[in-house]
Amino acid sequence: MIPLFKVHVPKDIGAKIQEVFDSGMITEGAYSDRFEKDFGEFIQNENVALLNSGTSALTLAYRLCGVGPGKEVISSPMTCMATNEPIITMGGKIIWSDIDPVTGNIDPDSIESLITPNTVAIVAVHWAGTPFDIAKVNAIAKKHGVKVIEDAAHALGSTYNGAPIGTHSDFVCYSFQAIKHLTTIDGGALACKTSEDATLARKLRWFGLDRKYVGSKWEQDIEHAGYKFHMNNVNAAIGLEQMKSIHHIIREHKVNARYYDENIQNPKIRKPVQDSNSDSSYWLYTIRTDDRNALKAHLLERGIASDVVHVRNDRYTACKDFADGRPLPGVDEFCDTMLCIPVGWWLTKSNLEVIVNALNSYAR
Repeated sequence: MIPLFKVHVPKDIGAKIQEVFDSGMITEGAYSDRFEKDFGEFIQNENVALLNSGTSALTLAYRLCGVGPGKEVISSPMTCMATNEPIITMGGKIIWSDIDPVTGNIDPDSIESLITPNTVAIVAVHWAGTPFDIAKVNAIAKKHGVKVIEDAAHALGSTYNGAPIGTHSDFVCYSFQAIKHLTTIDGGALACKTSEDATLARKLRWFGLDRKYVGSKWEQDIEHAGYKFHMNNVNAAIGLEQMKSIHHIIREHKVNARYYDENIQNPKIRKPVQDSNSDSSYWLYTIRTDDRNALKAHLLERGIASDVVHVRNDRYTACKDFADGRPLPGVDEFCDTMLCIPVGWWLTKSNLEVIVNALNSYAR
């Protein structure tokens, strides 16, 4: 079976983990400090807080935006529930935006009419790694005085207007979960527009305390109650080893996507598109077809895994309180037609040929 996902495992990772244990310093420390610095350099934003998950990154972003009871966040239903669950657990209200049925990204034209005096943030996902229209969303947000949060779980290594994702909006959230471009087993990071927000995020990730404080850390005053969201040295050591391969991994995803772009020639299959000012890192390659289940079965018969990866969040019982009866035609169309196929660094030339031949022979 050609897998849809595969975990990247550096050759000497066991020795590096043992190195951390031998040091006797397994919680946050020198390794996590170095990983935080190196990751900030990679995304060209030093205002980074390293965390234990992408969900924690989103939670801190919402906290810094003032999400809570009576406050609203405009969000897309087409994402992992990690994007939206923190809004619920913090007592906020989700207002569903529509999406572009071609890209799966938030539709900026659906946003402005949803903004109310209670709106504190707009959160948007870079579906599959393809950047949404950041400039347009930020312009709308600035006009109304609300913050923009980018969920970049799919988009490490993507660029927009020539700059890395992580440098454009108020907050950008990353996931280092097992099957992402870069994995620390579990982990994440929050990139902030300002150094003040980054400083507060670093405190909030550890009970509201500054771990760099000289002296007894517990002597500090806790001005803002925080969480235990920090990353430990074991996960950070894994991240440092993964960083050695990250350029190769992202490059292979892009090369494989280009191969599909050039060689899939079936009118029953619609390929992904992106704007000329965007460059996707293609964590996913999402095709669309009228009978997704038939295509999925066709691929499975030929030893190729495929799936929808995420499903629309507004249909979950946990989100029932946010239903308002508005139609979301873009969400409907995308969710009914999309299917993700393997595109990652693990694919061989032979794998790619098998996949393309299977797609081009599909005739349902």
